[in-house]
Amino acid sequence: MKMKLKLKQIALIASIIFATLALATAQSSTAKKPAPAQTAAKTAAKSETTTPAHNASSGAPGLLPSQAEVEAALKRTFGYDPGFSWQIVEIRASGIPGIAELLVSINKNAPNHIFLPAEGQRAIVGEMIPFGPNPYAPARAKLEAVDGPSRGPKAPAILIAEFSDLECPHCKAAQPIVEKLAGDFPQVRFVFQQFPLPATLHPWAMKAAQYADCAAQMNTDAFWKYIDSIFENQGGIALATADDKLKELATAAGLDVQKISACSATPETEARIKKSMALGESLDVNSTPSVFINGRMVPAIANIPYEQLKALVQFEIDHAGK
Repeated sequence: MKMKLKLKQIALIASIIFATLALATAQSSTAKKPAPAQTAAKTAAKSETTTPAHNASSGAPGLLPSQAEVEAALKRTFGYDPGFSWQIVEIRASGIPGIAELLVSINKNAPNHIFLPAEGQRAIVGEMIPFGPNPYAPARAKLEAVDGPSRGPKAPAILIAEFSDLECPHCKAAQPIVEKLAGDFPQVRFVFQQFPLPATLHPWAMKAAQYADCAAQMNTDAFWKYIDSIFENQGGIALATADDKLKELATAAGLDVQKISACSATPETEARIKKSMALGESLDVNSTPSVFINGRMVPAIANIPYEQLKALVQFEIDHAGK
């Protein structure tokens, strides 16, 4: 059984590599005559475009492949397998001259980063990381705009900001770890930023974000109790019952359910959540939870041994502002 699983994983990795080669070929062969972007309705049945892919071609004309080209390459590579689905999340300039960055989610997992040169037959699958003597300064500067519910000193040693989705099981796994870090590092300020994923992935995440945002506006202490209870009851919440269940949990957390329900539907609440999401997007957040420790993005913290995570936090405290 383990051997079969390993072989399947190897096959998946090989398929992704072949996909990047197909993407490079598609771009090279169609650079002179780009195809128009396809709508979600015209994509193959196996392709799940949960939100329209963003193509930042205006900033780098001629360097980025079109959505149709990327879609065609993915279909050519994965089309044989009815168990495969994909979503083109974004097509953008990478920040390195002459290289495009594609974000493609396979089977609703966290997006793969594919770096595609403007010319050539090769692409790179992986992550671009900050580098240099002060690599996290740009992210720290952007994180000065965080305005989510927080705990910790007003003049902290460092800031830890979490972009989270209340329907996300990985966020649920991360929550007790963040709580433990807050206890072990009282000199650190912890901030929670709403980042609900698209409704095609998490149908009731936005509604939960709206209720939780209003809880934070009314009572910060009750907010932490409230999101803990949402995470704890994730499995018992569905889109059809989300309103009733979120109200029930709000009452249990000591919140005024009528005020929260009314607040959740206001334009001000929508604006706060969109602002939080826009901040995350400016920091290249495309999966949850994404945790920033002194500006350093640390995804999937639940997969890091706790002692190693503690050492990382202490290291960043020792390098505060660097």
